[in-house]
Amino acid sequence: MDNTLNAFLRGIIEAATEFLPVSSTGHLFLFSYFFPFQNLTVDHEAFEDLFDIFIQTGAILSVVVLYFQLLWKETKGAILFLTNQSTDKTGFEFYRNLLVGILPILILGFVFKSSLDQIKMRSDLLLILGLSWLVGGLVMVFVEWKHYDEGEGKKIGIKESIFVGIFQCFALIPGVSRSAATIITARTLGVSKKDSAEFSFFLAIPVLTLAGIYKLYKHRTILNSETIGLLLFGSIVSFVICYFIIRLFMAFIRRRSFLSFGIYRIFLGLLVTLYFFRG
Repeated sequence: MDNTLNAFLRGIIEAATEFLPVSSTGHLFLFSYFFPFQNLTVDHEAFEDLFDIFIQTGAILSVVVLYFQLLWKETKGAILFLTNQSTDKTGFEFYRNLLVGILPILILGFVFKSSLDQIKMRSDLLLILGLSWLVGGLVMVFVEWKHYDEGEGKKIGIKESIFVGIFQCFALIPGVSRSAATIITARTLGVSKKDSAEFSFFLAIPVLTLAGIYKLYKHRTILNSETIGLLLFGSIVSFVICYFIIRLFMAFIRRRSFLSFGIYRIFLGLLVTLYFFRG
């Protein structure tokens, strides 16, 4: 497969799965397992490791654009509160909750970065992906079956942020899904579907941005006109498509539950696991 087409398809996959509770990293790893980049002038494994993480920046930018007014409002509110120009703590609490929510995964990711960097090269990668999709799907179906969503639901507070942050760490395992881990945790705590999804979006901004910067720095020696072009192209595709995916996703969950995503994960997990053992 031509590398430009490969980057284009990965951009679509990233956009379609990043903020859905199905694991974008898992889908990208699965795609690259069967369709790796070909004939690069740099280390193939290094570029594969960089590309699938870096193009998440395009998806992140779509969140910033879609929620710019809200983010700007909360930023101004936080600054006014911290400078004693306002008694409204809403903006401050918004960013406090985000900070609490991202600390666990940043710490754990740093501690285990060497192991995580090698996970894509493991011979049992497909089994890890399959079981992660399967188990996560079963949990999601159970949560939706229990109907953790009464009325408007709880608002995200410090307690909810702590638990969401802790369980977000499971997303370090490919196939678990950062979105699924955060949304499911928030839902079990009584947070509404809308607030659970949006908090997951906002947590992604610092987490995925830092992950992209880390990978870019780690593989800085392979950056040239060829690799930079593919990275930018994939990120642009991801940004454009993800902008619309998020809007469709939010419209979808206003009318329906996350049950269909859980069922999809179960079937995908079974297929990938069976393929692994068959091989």
